[in-house]
Amino acid sequence: MDIPLNPRQKQVLTAIVDHYIVKAEPVSSKVLSVNPLLQASSATIRNTMAELEDMGFVEQPHTSAGRTPTDRGYRTYVNELMQAEPLSAEQRQSIETEIEASDEEQELMAHTAGVLGRLTQQLGVAVSPSVEESLFKNLSLVPLDQNRVMIVLSVSETVFRTTLVDSGIDTSIYRLESIARRISERMQGKPVSFLNSLLRNPKESSASEEEQKAFSFFDRSISKLFKAQKHDEVQISGTKNIFSRVDFEKLEDMESILDLLDSKMALVHFLRQRHEKEGVHVTIGDEHQEGQKLRSVSIVTSAFSLGGAHGIIGVIGPKRMPYSKLISIVDHTAKALNRKDGRNKADTGK
Repeated sequence: MDIPLNPRQKQVLTAIVDHYIVKAEPVSSKVLSVNPLLQASSATIRNTMAELEDMGFVEQPHTSAGRTPTDRGYRTYVNELMQAEPLSAEQRQSIETEIEASDEEQELMAHTAGVLGRLTQQLGVAVSPSVEESLFKNLSLVPLDQNRVMIVLSVSETVFRTTLVDSGIDTSIYRLESIARRISERMQGKPVSFLNSLLRNPKESSASEEEQKAFSFFDRSISKLFKAQKHDEVQISGTKNIFSRVDFEKLEDMESILDLLDSKMALVHFLRQRHEKEGVHVTIGDEHQEGQKLRSVSIVTSAFSLGGAHGIIGVIGPKRMPYSKLISIVDHTAKALNRKDGRNKADTGK
């Protein structure tokens, strides 16, 4: 059973984390003894640090060195000790300006990742809403030439997916448009994920061979659309920020992050698993399901809504990150996206 920290231990742990975040060097009792908030002698602080080490909140890299926070120390700091840092008017304005600068989904996500990377000096990420989990709005066709058409799958005025296909079937564009309208009527108010079962089981016992070919065409095209879009669902900004830090001196630490960034589908899957909790979600070091792969990083994320769909934004950086500042930035950015989504719904009467 964990023993709660006493007030002195909380003060010392907070001071250790705050100092280490800024200085990136082990913290000694002598350094903390001049902290006016502690009001304790070097010997008292040294004893308290030893207690914290025995309890697993800090560790001593070398015998003669000071202490650094462990994952447990960071977790306690984030959950119990730190106070969220209010954003400046300039920071709030920067976030609002970037989000209001675009209504097109991919550009909006790029702007969001960009402002997160710039304001936090970490790696900013923005994952587009999962269309399959959204409510269907419309399926339409845009003829381009004799053989090619663009299929547009919409879930809102902002969120949609498109793919170019070669119609390549023995039926007219008019028949395809008719089937698209029929699909749209049946799918209204249903999750987009229902499309697969509808297209494969159209329940058209009297459907002509031409109609059956049209349904099969849409089935193949939608599957292609979903597969193609998965590679474009995440926007990343600030890669230089994260790899310029002293925290990633070990080659294996850098390689683990590069592996995650290199596989965008893996990154999207990893970040979308974090939708389970409302508000800002922080994971630290070995708390990640990937274990050793991400033992050197912390990830701060929040879900947001866009056109009835849910996406996720956040920052990736070293465990030695200014949590009180970053949590406020991620939280404000997610809320700004939600406010924009709310205004868009009001403008369209939905």
